Amino acid sequence: MFTLTSIFLLCSYKEQCNSKETCSPCLSLSNQCAWCTQNSTDISTRNGSFFHCDTIDNLQLTCPDHLISFKSYHYVLQNDSLSNAINSTSQAVQLSPQAVHVVLRINDSEKIPIHFRQAEDYPVDLYFLMDLSHSMLDDKEKLSHLGSILATKMQSITKNFRLGFGSFVDKNVPPFVQPAPNTVERPCPTSYNGPCVKAYGFKHHMSLSDNVTEFEYQVREAPVSGNIDAPEGGLDAVMQAIVCDDVIGWRNNSRKLIVFSTDAGFHYAGDGRLAGIIEPNDGECHMVNNEYTHSDKQDYPSIGQISAKLSEKNVNIIFAVTQSQLALYQTLTELIDGAVVGELKQDSSNIVNLISQNYKKISSSVMMMISNDLSDGLTVKFTPDCQESKRNKPECTVSVGGVLNFEVEILATKCINNGTATTFSIYTHGLNDKMRITVQTNCSCFCSKVPRQINSPKCSNHGTYECGVCTCAKGFYGRECECDTASPTVESKIERCKKPGSSDICSGRGQCACGRCKCETTTIEAGQRIYGDYCECDDFSCPRKNDLVCSGQGHGICGCDKRCKCQEGWTGDDCSCTTKTDSCLVNNTICNNQGICECGRCKCNKDSGYLGPTCEDCPTCEHRCAATKDCVLCKIFDSGPLTNEQCDRCSYRFDTVDDARKDVNYRLCQFDDEQDQCRFFYTYHNENDQLVLRVQKTKSCRRVLSVRSTIIIIVTSILAFGLFCLMIWRMLATLHDRREFAKFEQEREKAKWETDVNPLYRQATVKYQNPTYRGYKSSLLFFYEMRLMDHHDNSQVLKRDNSNDSSPIPTPSPPPNNLRVNSVVRLTTIFDDVRTGKVVAFDNGSNMVTLHMNGTKPGLTTIAVVNLIHCREWAVVKEPNDETLEPLFPIDINKLKKRQTENEAEKKKEASFINLKASRTGQALFRDIKKTMNQVIRWSNNDILINNTVRIVDPYRAENVSIDPPTQPINAANQKTSAKGDNDTKTHIIKLVDKFWSDQTKLASNTDSNSTTRTKSGNSSKTTDSTSTS
Repeated sequence: MFTLTSIFLLCSYKEQCNSKETCSPCLSLSNQCAWCTQNSTDISTRNGSFFHCDTIDNLQLTCPDHLISFKSYHYVLQNDSLSNAINSTSQAVQLSPQAVHVVLRINDSEKIPIHFRQAEDYPVDLYFLMDLSHSMLDDKEKLSHLGSILATKMQSITKNFRLGFGSFVDKNVPPFVQPAPNTVERPCPTSYNGPCVKAYGFKHHMSLSDNVTEFEYQVREAPVSGNIDAPEGGLDAVMQAIVCDDVIGWRNNSRKLIVFSTDAGFHYAGDGRLAGIIEPNDGECHMVNNEYTHSDKQDYPSIGQISAKLSEKNVNIIFAVTQSQLALYQTLTELIDGAVVGELKQDSSNIVNLISQNYKKISSSVMMMISNDLSDGLTVKFTPDCQESKRNKPECTVSVGGVLNFEVEILATKCINNGTATTFSIYTHGLNDKMRITVQTNCSCFCSKVPRQINSPKCSNHGTYECGVCTCAKGFYGRECECDTASPTVESKIERCKKPGSSDICSGRGQCACGRCKCETTTIEAGQRIYGDYCECDDFSCPRKNDLVCSGQGHGICGCDKRCKCQEGWTGDDCSCTTKTDSCLVNNTICNNQGICECGRCKCNKDSGYLGPTCEDCPTCEHRCAATKDCVLCKIFDSGPLTNEQCDRCSYRFDTVDDARKDVNYRLCQFDDEQDQCRFFYTYHNENDQLVLRVQKTKSCRRVLSVRSTIIIIVTSILAFGLFCLMIWRMLATLHDRREFAKFEQEREKAKWETDVNPLYRQATVKYQNPTYRGYKSSLLFFYEMRLMDHHDNSQVLKRDNSNDSSPIPTPSPPPNNLRVNSVVRLTTIFDDVRTGKVVAFDNGSNMVTLHMNGTKPGLTTIAVVNLIHCREWAVVKEPNDETLEPLFPIDINKLKKRQTENEAEKKKEASFINLKASRTGQALFRDIKKTMNQVIRWSNNDILINNTVRIVDPYRAENVSIDPPTQPINAANQKTSAKGDNDTKTHIIKLVDKFWSDQTKLASNTDSNSTTRTKSGNSSKTTDSTSTS
């Protein structure tokens, strides 16, 4: 197969080279083509055929001294040795060589070795880009205390380290933020009282510096903000941090690193259209007063733009994200060169280790890149001495001080810039080390620089001679312009094209051009050739083998007499027979002395009876396997029917081998030993007129299982299979039950009514007030004036009189006269509520006791004031040792008043949402929408108004949703943006209304079914009660 391919390629190159008639196109065609500058008449042609453009092998036969064929080459312009930076002002050299000049022949390549060494203490610029939405508040606080730890950790890696800080939220336009005025300026939750600013795209807080204290201060003082949707505008901030070199303070000779910290996803190109922003991101710096000014003017950048800018500016990025966003950003890193991702804890406590580990991962990874100024027509390929790769780009891992070797192969597929030099760069991603490569292509021949000879004698004074070829003047033709189109002796020139003794012009396989035959090339197959002075010769009329003339290259060539001229080692009419006899040898004899070797194969004598590829098989002869079987048993395995005397008569030579079946050159014999039913193998052959038996050392014994073992295996297999099927069934049944139970729970939750909104709901319990009970209302009051009780021992347990249990609320017993301070008492109220605590104070006149009890959570205390008239049972659990009162904790009256004011404001706000004139359905819908749009919903008479534009009128269906016209005139641009936002809000409200009515329908259906069930159950209970009464 390889030979056929080589022949086809050589023939293809030859045809391509012969088709070019001038030097420059010849050399531009392929690096296999060469040009001969010598005049055709001075060259001894091969059988009358000659081409100035031909393969190098063909031209070397006729034109060895005037061959034009050059190879590509390169030389180094700058090659500084690899080294570390001596001081802060010097630069490390990590890539060599630094400048190379390459001269390429078209369609030829040149390979350049390059070396990379990881330098020590390479400068690092780390810019921390943080999401400052309110959900990242705890992360910000944690980072403000970790700046010095981070600096110390990074300085252990490199001594030249600087820090910077910036933040982002999102575009401050709807629908990314709340449009209500009170939430635009302060989008944080109402429970947060700290500093909060309106949303922004990107803010730069601190330029790169080694001042760690300033970094911690800027992080600590940066206010948080907020937005509506979960994704953030982080890509806007990343783009500005990359391209704004002067603002951020990036150094030219440093490793630039951005740490992107967030707990949410990201918006990308196209999302800005939701807010009416259609201008694409231009990838330029738009920073004024350290704030991104085009956040509401340009769309988010695309992932491709971010990847291109990171490569262009040699910036690496670390995505520090929480676990919920880890999968998203892992996918993102696969699309961005030089990006890694790490899992961030909820409070960012592991940010230092995360940055340190991922920096080591980035700094140890070396990826070779090509600059964007690579000219069209040039192809660059990297071959590193490691096997790693990333997206078809060479990437290797190297430690500090380690050296990597690459090989760069540059190929020119066409003439570049008309032969003028062009330059591009090769660099390592994330670093500034570059190698400048200047490429120049040879687009013309050297001989074309020699002055042309006009009306040259070599061209019969009728043409221009250049590079060994005549370019004839008008009216003349021929290889030397010797033919004149107006010549009267055309017949005589035609006679010169006829072979003596023949009347055919050019043997019928060519055209007569001015007395010379030009053989056909278009009517024959690729790789074939017609040649000769009269086109009488060809290279395809000789005998063939496997459709190859003269059995192909290396066997022979086709002569002009249509006979194959075989090369050394081959013979025959088609040169297909080898003269070697190696394949016929057996036991150092040719064909076992039973035949002759022809074309590398044995031809056995017919009368000898021997057959086979080496004439060793003789079907009519006695078989040696049966004759030697018993001898092998007794000599090798000490078994068989032969006696010791018979065994001694076995005169064969025995050799033992590990596996006789591998001796494919000898006949294999195999038999079963009748004593142990094991099979043995051996081969035999003749060697020096002696039979040699090569016996396998071990026998092949088949293990036969007993009937009992077979039954046990079958029964065990059946039981195991049945148990496996049972486990699978049980697992499937469990999954089905869990699915059904979850579905039931979901349906039951949907069927629940809220007790404060369901008009059909009636509480299951009924409360009655005891008319003889005087202290009922006073139990709800707190008495601020209490007197300490008198010291009196009262350890008895008082119980109420249970003689009359007809009242729903048990009748309380009269309270004791006094209780002692610091005693532990246990009270049981008339509602069976048991409370145990230490007596702090007791008022005998109002029967109010204050108890000190453990709180519901560890570290908290509960103070309870109980009216003893409502206790049906009390007991003193422990008498006090000391009646000295413990000091009471101070009460923050201002905080209590503030809480009371907030609660009153909240209740008033809730009361403002109640519209008694609206229907119950409208009120239920209002409450449903208020859950997600609390800030923008209100009543307008009996209509529900959202965002002051979208109105829902009675009966509050989806078709009753409309948009109010604007009350004040606005310009066209704002009107278009406002209309789009109103339509989006309307669409969202219609979905909420449809869902509300769908839930109402399902709830009504469930209520009907539950009512039917309760009715049937009630009828059954009544029947049972009647029977019991009877």
